[in-house]
Amino acid sequence: MPQPINFFILYFIGFISLTLSLASQANPTTPDEEQPINITADRLEVQEQKGISTYTGNVHIQQGSLELSGDTLTIIHPNGQLKTVKAFGAPAKFKRFSQVEQSWLTGQANLIQYNTEHKTILLSGNAQVKQPGKHAITGSNIFYDVSKQTLMAKGSKDGQSRVSVTFEPTQKQSNSQPKQE
Repeated sequence: MPQPINFFILYFIGFISLTLSLASQANPTTPDEEQPINITADRLEVQEQKGISTYTGNVHIQQGSLELSGDTLTIIHPNGQLKTVKAFGAPAKFKRFSQVEQSWLTGQANLIQYNTEHKTILLSGNAQVKQPGKHAITGSNIFYDVSKQTLMAKGSKDGQSRVSVTFEPTQKQSNSQPKQE
């Protein structure tokens, strides 16, 4: 069972590293993190002296295959240095295509928060991350530390929501043909 967790962690790391640089149209020969970032929203408010940019209303970020969407996106960038990215929604969502696995990784939560200083990501409130056909994890909160490569998921304090992990069995490829008699 350790292998599915490692794949999950690798994909989560990929999402986190891409979130650092955020989102545009995919070019198959250029890695996502080297692609331009495109952010669309109904409104943008920048408080340059405070180092806060807030996008509101149908916010959509795209960088290569990475997409992040929500109702509000707040970027904390004191002195022009990216510190925190917070996406709020009902739910906020992300998806990213893995060239290695040739599949999508999707996730959602009421809050998706990335802290660049501590290299951590928090999905809070009805959190879930899925790689269709491979695995899924849900809980009230999913916390990932990129540096330590550790993941922690929690259920709700009231016990109404518990952590759930599903590992799909690996498909074995059969090279042998049935014998004909």
